[in-house]
Amino acid sequence: LDLSHNNISGPIPPAIGTLSNLTFLDLNNNLFEGSIPSEMGDLSELQYLSVYNNSLNGAFPFQLSNLRKVRYLDLGGNFLETPDWSKFSNMPSLTHLSLCYNELTLEFPSFILTCRNLTYLDLSLNKLSGLIPERLFTNLGKLEYLNLTDNQFQGKLSPNVSKLSNLTVLRLATNKFSGPIPGDIGLMSNIQLVELFNNSFTGQIPSSLGQLKNLQHLDLRMNALNSTIPPELGLCTNLSFLALAMNQLSGGLPLSLSNLSRLNELGLSDNFLSGEISANLIGNWTELESLQIQNNSFMGNIPPEIGLLTKLQYLFLYRNHFSGPIPSEIGKLTSLEKLDLSGNQLSGTIPPTLWNLTNLLSLQLFFNNLSGTIPPEIGSMASLVAFDVNTNQLHGELPENISRLVNLNKFSVFTNNFSGSIPGDFGKFSPSLINVSFSNNSFSGELPYELCSGFALEELTVNGNNFTGSLPACMRNCSNLNRVRFDGNQFTGNITRAFGVHPRLDFIRLSGNHFIGEISPDWGECRNLSNLQLDRNKISGGIPAELGNLTRLGVLSLDSNELTGKNSY
Repeated sequence: LDLSHNNISGPIPPAIGTLSNLTFLDLNNNLFEGSIPSEMGDLSELQYLSVYNNSLNGAFPFQLSNLRKVRYLDLGGNFLETPDWSKFSNMPSLTHLSLCYNELTLEFPSFILTCRNLTYLDLSLNKLSGLIPERLFTNLGKLEYLNLTDNQFQGKLSPNVSKLSNLTVLRLATNKFSGPIPGDIGLMSNIQLVELFNNSFTGQIPSSLGQLKNLQHLDLRMNALNSTIPPELGLCTNLSFLALAMNQLSGGLPLSLSNLSRLNELGLSDNFLSGEISANLIGNWTELESLQIQNNSFMGNIPPEIGLLTKLQYLFLYRNHFSGPIPSEIGKLTSLEKLDLSGNQLSGTIPPTLWNLTNLLSLQLFFNNLSGTIPPEIGSMASLVAFDVNTNQLHGELPENISRLVNLNKFSVFTNNFSGSIPGDFGKFSPSLINVSFSNNSFSGELPYELCSGFALEELTVNGNNFTGSLPACMRNCSNLNRVRFDGNQFTGNITRAFGVHPRLDFIRLSGNHFIGEISPDWGECRNLSNLQLDRNKISGGIPAELGNLTRLGVLSLDSNELTGKNSY
């Protein structure tokens, strides 16, 4: 009986227990609710039972363990609670058991330890706790798949895990395991996937992992491992996924990792790794799609051989100590979607080849020592969503065709040496602009009239330039504004109606301009405002009483204006 993938709702009828000859029952992906009827335990011929992904609740009945012929049992994806495991009997035929994504609590279900023919066990996404019983490793020797992810299991991982010699998948991520990763893990010769991320494992990455010739996926992220990377990992030549990020690893990258020619993803970020990236190391990684080594202490030049990794989609080298020029060979990475080289000591000009990366969504080059200009060729990067080159030594005028970047939502060039005016139609064809910063340059002229025509702006900072004229009228309708800085320019115009009600606005500074007009009572409706600075302008009139509604306001600066009247604030 297969009723899967429908929209059947209501309780499972107890009368289903009368179908005494039923061997196959699949109710997965429906809308069943209520408890599992104990009468299901009467289906003595049943071999396959799935109620996955419904809305069943309550403790699942111990009578299900009467199903002596059931080989496949999937109760996952419901709201089932912990039963009295002591009432469950052995299920000798059971090979596949999934109780994932339920509300199970307390310790490891004891009855499972009697199901010696299990090859597949998934208890992930519950609230189980305590230690993993040693009998799991000794009794369930036929296991090929074990998933305990996202529970609250704790303690050390027993060396007896190696007794699960048939295991191909070991998933223990997002628990509270501690202590060292047992060296005996290297004895699990059939293992293909190991996920231990988001625990509290300490000590070394076992060199014995190099014995796992079938290993394809190794994820040890988000632990407290504090060794070097063992050269033996280079013996795992079938690895396609290697993630060691967010640990306390130190030292350089062993050259033996160059043997990992099948790598698709390499994540080593947020460690204390150091040294140079050797050309001989990365040249073989031609299958790599994601290289993430950010937040370390790597140094030296980025090797030109990076251009051999033509399948790269994500290249994150930020917050290291790389120096020298950006290699022009990066322009060969035509599949690249995100490139982040920020927070290094890179120098020289942005290579012209970078503007050929027409699939690039995000280009982050900020906090370097880059010089030169931004050429008109930037207009060919039609997919660009985020462009950030702040805090460099770039100069010249912004090219007119930045206005043609229709998908742009972030454009940041602050703290450089740019000059000239902003292209007049900037923003007109970019309705999704959220974050714009021209601060601390030598820009002049007026802000583009349609800068915020999409009304999506959240942050706009143009302080520390020589801008003139009035504010764009569209500012008034940007209801998502959070942070605004116009200070230190030569703006003029009446600000009485320049702004509307901006419920998310936290910080605004208009200081040191030539604004006139009065302070609008509408400011009192910006209830999230913590910093309002209007000093050193030519604002007149009184201080509206509505400012008293700004209970989060910590900074209010109105000095050096032409305010009059009594203080009603």
